[in-house]
Amino acid sequence: MSRFAHYDTLLNLDRIGWEDFLGMCKYGEPARGMRRLLHTTMNPRAIQDWWPQQEQEAHKFLRKLLYSPENLNMHIRHTAGATATKPTYGYNVKDGSDEYITRAERALSAFAYTSAPGRFLVDFFPFLKYLPWASFKRAAAVWRAQVVDFAEEPMKYVRTQMAKGCGEPSFVANWLQDAADEDKPLIPYAAGSIYAGAADTTVSAISTFFIAMLHYPEIQKAAQAEIDRVVGPDRLPSFTYHDSLPYVEAIYKEVLRWQPLAPIGIPRKLASESDDEYKGMRIPSGTNIIANAWYMLRDSDVYKDPERFNPSRFLGSHPENDPEDITFGFGRRRVYAPLINQIELMVSTDDVQEPS
Repeated sequence: MSRFAHYDTLLNLDRIGWEDFLGMCKYGEPARGMRRLLHTTMNPRAIQDWWPQQEQEAHKFLRKLLYSPENLNMHIRHTAGATATKPTYGYNVKDGSDEYITRAERALSAFAYTSAPGRFLVDFFPFLKYLPWASFKRAAAVWRAQVVDFAEEPMKYVRTQMAKGCGEPSFVANWLQDAADEDKPLIPYAAGSIYAGAADTTVSAISTFFIAMLHYPEIQKAAQAEIDRVVGPDRLPSFTYHDSLPYVEAIYKEVLRWQPLAPIGIPRKLASESDDEYKGMRIPSGTNIIANAWYMLRDSDVYKDPERFNPSRFLGSHPENDPEDITFGFGRRRVYAPLINQIELMVSTDDVQEPS
């Protein structure tokens, strides 16, 4: 059995409805079932089928940015949601305000607010959860309803489209048709986990990219020169150029390292009755564990001049450690978001400067 099977989240996620999502649920058959579902659609070979759609959404983002750069944050969030919902549900996000994006961000905001350790007294005094008049219970009921809405409403859309015979290809449609019966109840949570894992990380990484380009314009110029040399000045890069743009890929890695997507990992507790051991260090049963990704990716023993944004650290014959091993999570609960092509496109077309 994997070491990670013994570590449970410290958060009282059952209060707000997140306890069934991958990365939040206890390791066991439900988690294994969701991993089986995701493996059929999120493996490196299968994900290539969705490259054209990912590129299409990135092109839409560039057009929006061209016409209204002052709405950068809105464009980033909209694009991040669209790149997750299309392959997952076969749903085309509407321009402007979109019901699904609004619903999803409401649920994710509730998670972000409630997941801070110690946010509520009940985190320190568990007996409070038995008090019927506790105020956090009323708030939790609202948040739980939002999370259920986030997981279940898109499923209704997919089923309706399939019944009409007009549904577009999607992960959920494939699972509803092909998944084992015992895994089908997990589909809403596996699908929601894709959105939660991809959309927020994409927003964070793309925002960091723009900040970095403002502070280090010389890096932007070097990347644009590489793209002009490899792709040419009259076309946009695509996934097929990925292996031919090492400096741009290094920018992507440095974005992940410089401002980690999740600086502090979700708190875990060693839930097994026996102690654990890691690299000669004993971890007593019941120990609380928090992975400090920020420190790991700013460790001066591993990364030279870690405060500086320097993509060149990942080039040459002796590159520094790949931040992907840390930034997307640890062990069996890792998630992945396809960001590299979006960064390639933005480098090739944008001249990121402060407003004059």
